[in-house]
Amino acid sequence: MLWLPSTDEGTIEKVQERRNLFYRQDEIRTKSFAANLDQVLILIAAEPEFSESQLSRALIAAEAEHITPVIALNKSDLGEPFERAWAKLAPYRRMGYTMLPLALNPKAATHPMDASPLRDLLSGKTTLVLGPSGAGKSTLINLLVPGALVLTNEISQALNSGKHTTTSTTLYWVDDTRATALIDSPGFQEFGLNHIDAMQLAAYMPDFKPHVAQCKFYNCTHLHEPGCGVIPLVTAAGGPGGISAARYRIYKDLFAELTQEARY
Repeated sequence: MLWLPSTDEGTIEKVQERRNLFYRQDEIRTKSFAANLDQVLILIAAEPEFSESQLSRALIAAEAEHITPVIALNKSDLGEPFERAWAKLAPYRRMGYTMLPLALNPKAATHPMDASPLRDLLSGKTTLVLGPSGAGKSTLINLLVPGALVLTNEISQALNSGKHTTTSTTLYWVDDTRATALIDSPGFQEFGLNHIDAMQLAAYMPDFKPHVAQCKFYNCTHLHEPGCGVIPLVTAAGGPGGISAARYRIYKDLFAELTQEARY
């Protein structure tokens, strides 16, 4: 969008075509996060335990819009909970997603995290910071943009989720040259994918996509058809070239959800 500033306001001169739009959609509404993105930083944490289903939904939404997703796992300082969460992400590392361990502790002022790898990853790009409440999005923004002064809250242990602190989407310039932008978004607990065609779902899942061409039928749902190229590759752990049982359950649940919505 091009706009012409005046003394106390401005006027829109031209609305330009956008490269992409990252959004979610359920049966009630569509929630647009941001447009013209270079990447989406999906921030999750070792505690509270993240939802693999919600992570997969966000990744699918990014893949559908040809936006590069990056997964950052916060709270590497927690030891065993972090190791457990990192192991849970093994299928996503095998899929080739960029993954970054973080230790965003707002109280650790005396031992601040080395933010160099994170800054290098974000440099020169427009990045949407996305994730559930309590993952550390506001702390990350405060680390990279000290003047942002984003409010943070303690995690609600009783609910195993964070308290919502960001209520609107805000863009911050990280550098004086305005080459690097961070977009903070409200935390979410649900991520609808009603805008995704169920028959295209496997194409947006990197562990499924290479095997779809091996299916006997062009309209294979990868649920029960003979000669399916996907089903034989499902194993408990989903080793190299395979599909984990957890990921396959996510696919089945999403396919059922999307085909049910299509009937209404």
